[in-house]
Amino acid sequence: MKKKWLSVMLAAVLAVSTLAGCGNSGKESSEDTGSGQGGTESNTDAGADADTSDSSDSEKIVLEFYNQKVEAESLYNDVIIPKFQEEHPNVEIEVVSPSDAETVFFTRVSTNDMPDIMSIYPAEFSYQVIMQDGLLADLSGKDFLSRATKSAIEYSTYEDGKIYAMPYGLSSYGIYCNLDMFEEAGLELPETWDDLIACLDAFVAKGMEKPLIFDGKGSLAQFAERLIGIVDKDFATVCESVGKGEGSFADADKNQVRIFSEALLELAKYAPDDILGIGRDQGTADFCNGVYPMYIGGTFYMADILAGNADLNCTMIPIPKPDGGYSLPINVDIALGYYVETEHPEICEAFIEFMSRPEIYQIMADNEGTPTCIEGVDYKIKALQDISEKIVGDNTFLTLVNFWPSGWRTEWTIYVQNLISDGDIDALITETDRICKDYYNQ
Repeated sequence: MKKKWLSVMLAAVLAVSTLAGCGNSGKESSEDTGSGQGGTESNTDAGADADTSDSSDSEKIVLEFYNQKVEAESLYNDVIIPKFQEEHPNVEIEVVSPSDAETVFFTRVSTNDMPDIMSIYPAEFSYQVIMQDGLLADLSGKDFLSRATKSAIEYSTYEDGKIYAMPYGLSSYGIYCNLDMFEEAGLELPETWDDLIACLDAFVAKGMEKPLIFDGKGSLAQFAERLIGIVDKDFATVCESVGKGEGSFADADKNQVRIFSEALLELAKYAPDDILGIGRDQGTADFCNGVYPMYIGGTFYMADILAGNADLNCTMIPIPKPDGGYSLPINVDIALGYYVETEHPEICEAFIEFMSRPEIYQIMADNEGTPTCIEGVDYKIKALQDISEKIVGDNTFLTLVNFWPSGWRTEWTIYVQNLISDGDIDALITETDRICKDYYNQ
C-alpha cells in the first residue's frame, strides 16, 4: 500500500470534511473457521451454482458491505439482502453507510481496515489507486460482467485492462423541474442558458423571490465540478497545462474559470441568500414540498425525492451550456468490488453476481433511482426517463473528478465557496492557478 499517497489523499479529504468515526469491520463471527485467503486466486464465476462453503450446516458467516450509496441502505437491508439470504441462509451481510462515506472509507484504507464488499467509483483516480495497490480482487473474465453495457465496462476498466468493480448504474447531474409549477406559470422547460435565466426571471416576476435551490453545504464540490465540466469537458487537461506553467486562467484563451464563475454567480442570485448553509436534506424536502420549482442535483437524489413525495410531478433536464447547447456529465455511480484478502471471496463474488441479475437489479432501478447500465432491466422512473436516454447519447463527458489529482476538487471547493460569498472572480482564478501548480508538480 502506498502510505504516502494515502496520507495525501486523507489530508485533502479532511480539508473540507469533518472526519467521521468508524468501528471494527465485523468481518466474521468468532466461531467461523473461514474458507481460505486471497480472492484473486478464484476464477470460478459465483452464482446460485457456486460452491460458497456456506451450507446450512456451517457456522454463521458475517460480511461487511461498505455502502457509499447511503440513500439505498434501507433497500439493501429490507429487500435485497433478505433475498440473497434465501440462497445463502447462513450468511449475514452488515451494511455500513456512514454519512461522510468517502472520508471514512479512505481513513479505513489508510489503516488497513478494509470491508469485505464495498461500493466504489471505479473511474475516479482516488479509487484507481487502491486498485493499483492490489486491495481489490480482480473480476476480469467473470460471466456476469456481460450483463453491463459496453460503455459502463469501459469506464470501469483500470489502466491494466482489468475490472475490479462491477458497474450497475451511471449517474448524471442536472436540474429537477416541478412540472406542475411550470404549467401553472405558463412556462416551457428551458433548453438554453438564456431560456433558463428567462424562466427564473419569470418565476421572480410572479412573486417567487428565490425559485432555485441546490446543496451549497454538502455537495457544492459535485455541483461546481459538473458545472465547470459543462463549460469545458476538457477542463482537466487545461488544468494540467496551467499546472506545468503553460499559461494562466487569467489568459483570454483559458477563460473557463471566468465563464464558470459568472454562470455560478448568476444562478446563485436566484437561490436563498444562505445557500452555503443549506444541505441536501433541506433542499430535497423543500423541492418535494413545492417551495422551489427548480432543484440542481444528481440523478442519485431521486431516491430521496421519491421518499419525500412519491407523487411529485417532476423531470430532470440538462444544465445548459452558457455558450449554447448542453454537455451531460456522467459517472459510474454504483459499482461493487471486494477486498482481495477477505476470508470469504466466493461469497463476496456471489453477492456481486446476485446484484447483477436483471430481476434483482430491477428492484434497485425501481426504488433507488440511478439510471442502470444492466442489460435487461426496464428503467421505469418517469422523472429520469429523458435524462437516462441522454446518458447513452453523444453529448456526454466523464466527470472531471476522474481526471483531477486526488484532493484537487476538495481544495478548489473551498475557494468556490468564497466566490459565492464575496463574488470575487479574480480571486478564484488566482487560487485555481495556484492549486494547479501545487497538484501537478508534486
